[in-house]
Amino acid sequence: MAIYIDAKYVRMVSSRLRNFKQKNTNLWNFSCPYCGDSQSNKLKARGYVYAKGNDLFYRCHNCGVGTNAANFIKHVDPSLHGEYVLEKYKSGTANTHHRKSSDSPRIITTPPKFGHIKKRSIFEHGTWLSDLPSGHFCLNYAQNRLIPEEHYDKLLFTSNYKLFCDELIPNHDKKLIEDARLVIPFFNYQNELVAVSGRALETSDRTLRYVTLRTDDSENKLVYGMDRLNLNERVYLVEGPLDSLFLKNCVASGDANLALTVKNIQAKKITLIFDNEPRNKEVCKLIENAIKSNHDVVIWPDNIDGKDINEMVLNGFSISEIQEIIDSNTFFGLEAIAKFTFWKKL
Repeated sequence: MAIYIDAKYVRMVSSRLRNFKQKNTNLWNFSCPYCGDSQSNKLKARGYVYAKGNDLFYRCHNCGVGTNAANFIKHVDPSLHGEYVLEKYKSGTANTHHRKSSDSPRIITTPPKFGHIKKRSIFEHGTWLSDLPSGHFCLNYAQNRLIPEEHYDKLLFTSNYKLFCDELIPNHDKKLIEDARLVIPFFNYQNELVAVSGRALETSDRTLRYVTLRTDDSENKLVYGMDRLNLNERVYLVEGPLDSLFLKNCVASGDANLALTVKNIQAKKITLIFDNEPRNKEVCKLIENAIKSNHDVVIWPDNIDGKDINEMVLNGFSISEIQEIIDSNTFFGLEAIAKFTFWKKL
């Protein structure tokens, strides 16, 4: 098989690859021989040889170089490459009807972007909710939560979250199980994929409900929905990614520290929408600090039934009603302090 020959020659050039190590069957990790990976940290290893179909391919998660095994071997050891081509030819796996793999141009891959790479080609082991058949249990989950159908093309289903993440981020080093999950992709303002978050559909009673993995080395705070943001208009910031889908020009922090997340959003007007938890000491402290830091903050009225926006929708509030409540109960400065004092139940 072609993959056997590819693997054989990858192992033969391994002595020329810094930090070379085999992660599992047909997956190898080492410092990139194209960019050197890092001049300051020689232990960095972001180059990967991985299997796809019956062939091996190379990709660097630092410089973005991607190519087939033939070109990779040729780059690392040109003299050995001749033996590789000959053995492929003798085995009958070389493509004799098209240009030889040794003559193929090197492929440069860029981070996934909407409008440049089709959505379906971004995630090999995921299906957009908008493409799921009627009656699919993940589609039923989204419908039962009343997530607006217009956002089904922003959420994915995978039957195997471990396989999904292993393919997308081979070096994630997280212990994952092979469970079905709703996948929420995070894109930055430049439409580059920066993280994925998987929500358990069938195993939430015995595993982490949400498992989030970054796809880059950035230490910036993750913010969901940045690719859909209009910074010239008022921005709404909530805690949960799914909650953000109910409001226009809304993003999510993924946690309750909204004031910290604001630093990563370069907008002039931002409304902080904390969950409606007046008895939660941590949330109350974060709201108080946000007010003292001069942020616009929503103080929910006492008659609101629901901890977060999705729960409010499930309890019968329309999206337009919730939007009006938010805009009518956004406060700043001394007025916010006064409203907050009466709202908290500590």
